[in-house]
Amino acid sequence: MQDTPELPKRSGPFDLLRGATFPLRAAALVLRVPRLRRLTLLCAALTLVIFVAWAWALWTFFPGFLQRLWPHPQGPVGWLWELTLIVCGAAAWLLGAVTLPLLALAPLEDTLVAATESAVGAPPAPPSGIGGAARQAISAVGRTTIRVMLLLAGQALLLVLQLLFPAGAPVWAGTGLVWTALFACAEYLDPPLSRRGGSFAEVRRVVARRPALALGFGLAVTILLWVPLLNLFLLPLAVVAGTLLHRSLVSAGALS
Repeated sequence: MQDTPELPKRSGPFDLLRGATFPLRAAALVLRVPRLRRLTLLCAALTLVIFVAWAWALWTFFPGFLQRLWPHPQGPVGWLWELTLIVCGAAAWLLGAVTLPLLALAPLEDTLVAATESAVGAPPAPPSGIGGAARQAISAVGRTTIRVMLLLAGQALLLVLQLLFPAGAPVWAGTGLVWTALFACAEYLDPPLSRRGGSFAEVRRVVARRPALALGFGLAVTILLWVPLLNLFLLPLAVVAGTLLHRSLVSAGALS
């Protein structure tokens, strides 16, 4: 099958590197396929609107919110309030930048998967009609919401551990990165699986059986999040990469 790298059926020593190559392969495919380019640009434009709107909302309302929680102290300690405003505002923007595009663009994931499968010559999925497409879009938003809540719950737990046991900060930070990377793999492998009737249990099995492959994929996607401008293209590139990973797993006999 075109553009889908071969994978061994079982875990191997190079799985981490193999997983990391999928977002790069996705970028190359997007550049070659006009329909994928158009969809990617649409997603990037919507992501930019979300970033700007979220920044405006925080700039407008967050200082007043913090003022109600903690009135601005007078005197020399006033700088502490301002520092808290900057740090918490930046953290709130980052949290929104990670989660809001996922939720807003979830209905477009199935279209991206279909375009990617067509580009690589995968067998077409059974037709679902307008009603099926609508149900798929609503289901995608619901599944993404649940996964985002799990991601935030895990990160919140790690933050509490870091506050309680600051000596273990490097461990908690590393665990948080791994948690985010595995979440990214699960998040973007799910759309092509669910499009063909697969359940999230299959995603969990892939992550459990091929943890290095999932980690390499997720780390590459997570790094993309931190690159200015390129992060506007995060979701479409990650969905395309997840579809390529799914097709490679199917070809290797690791999935149905």
